[in-house]
Amino acid sequence: WPLWPLSAVLESDNYVIFENVHHEFDGPVISAVACGGGVEKMTVSWTTDVLADAFVEYSQDSGLANSKEQGTSALAGTNHSVEVNGLTAGTYYYRVKSRRVNGGLSIDSSIRSCVAAAAPAEAPPAPSSAGGGGVIIIDKNDKIAPAITNFALTAKSADSLTFSWETDEPATSFIEYGLSNSYGETVGSWASNTKHQITVKNLTPASVYQARALSSDGSGNVGKSENLAAATAETGEESAIEEETRPETAETEDPAELVQRASARLAELLNQFSGQLSLNMVGDLVSLQYTTLSQLANLLPAPLLSGEPRVETSANSVVIYWSTNKETNSQVALAPETRYAPTTKEPYQMVVGSANTFVLDHEVRIFNLEPDTNYHYQIRSAPRVGQAAVSRDFIFRTRLSALEITSFFPQIIDQQTVTVKWVTNKEADSAITFAPYRGNELAVNESKTLKDNNLSVIHELTINELKEGVKYDLELISQDEAGNVAREIIARFATSEDDLPPQISRIQADATIFVDQQSRIQTIISWQTNEPATTKVYYQTGVTAGDLEEMESTESRPEYVKDHVALITKFKPGLVYSFRVESMDSGGNVSLSNVHTFMTPKQKESIFQLIMRILENTFGWLKR
Repeated sequence: WPLWPLSAVLESDNYVIFENVHHEFDGPVISAVACGGGVEKMTVSWTTDVLADAFVEYSQDSGLANSKEQGTSALAGTNHSVEVNGLTAGTYYYRVKSRRVNGGLSIDSSIRSCVAAAAPAEAPPAPSSAGGGGVIIIDKNDKIAPAITNFALTAKSADSLTFSWETDEPATSFIEYGLSNSYGETVGSWASNTKHQITVKNLTPASVYQARALSSDGSGNVGKSENLAAATAETGEESAIEEETRPETAETEDPAELVQRASARLAELLNQFSGQLSLNMVGDLVSLQYTTLSQLANLLPAPLLSGEPRVETSANSVVIYWSTNKETNSQVALAPETRYAPTTKEPYQMVVGSANTFVLDHEVRIFNLEPDTNYHYQIRSAPRVGQAAVSRDFIFRTRLSALEITSFFPQIIDQQTVTVKWVTNKEADSAITFAPYRGNELAVNESKTLKDNNLSVIHELTINELKEGVKYDLELISQDEAGNVAREIIARFATSEDDLPPQISRIQADATIFVDQQSRIQTIISWQTNEPATTKVYYQTGVTAGDLEEMESTESRPEYVKDHVALITKFKPGLVYSFRVESMDSGGNVSLSNVHTFMTPKQKESIFQLIMRILENTFGWLKR
């Protein structure tokens, strides 16, 4: 038994006490392995010399290629029995595994065989009305993946790429993509078709992306295309998307006549009364020169920022928090290090946040960032009237592209069976651990694990031994070749009909202004649900009652997620919009939020508009 270095902290003639003692135990001794075949199952038993968990690795290949696993992580005893379910008739090859406390693992050196019997012929069951989308008919003998043909790029814009392909059988539609052949992102649809089209959005202009198509059939076999390199268009390059979302150019007006009448008078007032102005003295003014208005606003002190902001990063997003001593709006200027231009008038690429909501505690969420990348940012907090507070330049770095479960949902087949599907951003294996609730307590000692050792970004496992009316915690687990692990939990799941809609919370709207010739504006509306659900936003100009028949909407995103992000590029600048968010779970239960309002950032104001707004905010006489 190997020992790590020990550190003595207390000793006498009779004893020595050590700290930081690390000891690695050998795996348990496995013996008496046996198997009994049953109808579409086999039961494997063995013993260990110490308490240990119990797993069976099995395959219809004698070398255990494409193997799966079933078992339990509970350290329940030394006599082990694992019932391997969901088999088809035929010979299976298997070996057993047991891990003791403190990590010692033993894998049986012998690969053995066992025969599962065929189920007796019976009439097909009636379709289930349980929540989750009905019955899935699975051909368990299908081992051939869909053949993908005609994979091609069919459309592009500055921030999106559209791919299409065909399959020789109905299959799902997914695209793996990234700036390298490692990809790192996955997007698509679980709907089965033979003709497929997926649009990848929120990309960087004038950038080359690597992509491949993936399609899985009803048996979980995954087909993959060859890699395809595709480049997004330059910013401003003509396309349907860019043309549709480009904001209108504000009209300009000649301020000469207004300036001539007002500038001298207001400058005289400012110098004479040094900020102690009477409403009677300015009531007859209708405008003033822009520079003079700036001097008036500058008489008010700028808000105070709370020091260095707090930053929470992931591989593709960041949340930035800060506080001010007075109510201000919440905006962050941002640019990746390669596009940060400190010597220019506007050194940042975009400005993100809310320009029209005034708070003391600020939170701005920024999405669609590149992993493992340095970003420069600046806090900008402007009050309703007066100078804006502007921070110095800060830097954060996004995390390495971690393994993530990006979409997941359960699909009920019958009262004993559920198929759980999920997507990861990198290739990884598939496992589900499930445990029942007994007396409102989770029975961890009754937990069982199903595992598929094949690596994929599309995952699908079926549990067919659930009890009607019993609630379970289902834990989805994927591990990549580097040992990174991603987990998601579906809590208190039951195969009985789901009649509870998702709970919607933390609705937030933020605008992004891209600092380029078009001054493009895009709005991100985000929210959370307590269970995986779809993503859709209804919206309309003005403050409205939220009648869905009168509102436009985004396309419903079919991915089932808990964190929802909707990107809208159709909003026009300087307008108030009403919106409602909608999420539907896999059982078809729909939640619709109350009406929220949001004002998009304005384009640069004309002098007259600026005059009227500042006078109204400062003196208030225009409202009377």
